[in-house]
Amino acid sequence: MLTEFAGNLSHPLEFGHVLEVVAKTIDGAARFHINLCTAKSTVDPNADIGLRFSCYFRNDVIVRNSRINGAWGEEESHVMDPNTLPNPIVSGEFFLVYILCCEDSFAISINSREFCRFRYRMPLGTIRALEIRDQIQVIKQVDHRTVFPNPWPAVHASDYFKAFSNDQPILFSPGHVIVLTARCFENKKGQFIIKFMDSDTKREELHFSVRFDEKAVVRNSMNKNFEFGSEERHGGFPFVFNQQFKLALAFTEREVLTAVDGYNFFSYTWRTPNAMMNLVGFKVTSINGLVVQITGVDHLQTGDPTCAGFEKYSRHDYECV
Repeated sequence: MLTEFAGNLSHPLEFGHVLEVVAKTIDGAARFHINLCTAKSTVDPNADIGLRFSCYFRNDVIVRNSRINGAWGEEESHVMDPNTLPNPIVSGEFFLVYILCCEDSFAISINSREFCRFRYRMPLGTIRALEIRDQIQVIKQVDHRTVFPNPWPAVHASDYFKAFSNDQPILFSPGHVIVLTARCFENKKGQFIIKFMDSDTKREELHFSVRFDEKAVVRNSMNKNFEFGSEERHGGFPFVFNQQFKLALAFTEREVLTAVDGYNFFSYTWRTPNAMMNLVGFKVTSINGLVVQITGVDHLQTGDPTCAGFEKYSRHDYECV
């Protein structure tokens, strides 16, 4: 089954930022693309693309290019020789593409090995969105971090056991809204969990558990001893198995507000003082054979610390920009 990803970054790209993508193509895939662009194609089909990273398996070539003012630039490519320089990305297997923003270029590694550089052809700060397109089957990580200065090439451990990871280079603050677009399939008695963890201790400040087997959404937090407190379950069960949903989480100083498919769901009061101020992303895990397919994560800075009217971002007819 094919999937894709499109999302607005929480912060424009800067020197020292890194993007880390872990995904897998379908068996026998012909190609896939990773685009770093000024806007999602659903918002602006003609948006500038600062970097298109394309892998063409049948030709054994990896191409980099950019599109500015509607015109594609000069391609830069690596043609692979299966005998002397095999393609580091294998069709049907997981791969890790790591893109580091240096002073004048992107430094790209594949599966923890240095691969190439691509000089900037447009201002780095104009890149606001990331898309993963074409013959992709699974997407496990779309992380955006600040790691510079670091040795190059970077050696890192990936969260392969997670269903999905989305780290960010900035701390959340009041007025930050995250919108997830996803669908659940395979075992309709399974569960998935969204975890917002303290960036220092990895303690779960918000444990958001969607349980299709119980038709319940459980919210909880860990205390300083890493023990869960009392569960909250009110609000019903707005998720439908094998049907796309949009979940908006709005962060205020006192609580996190949620909406699903345009409707208010629940609010959850932070149990740790200033908990939100040490959150930099989230992880997703799945249980009992459930597959959660996340096709979009949009980060929005509303400028309103109360997040008034945030429900609109979870409507299917609303395009986050």
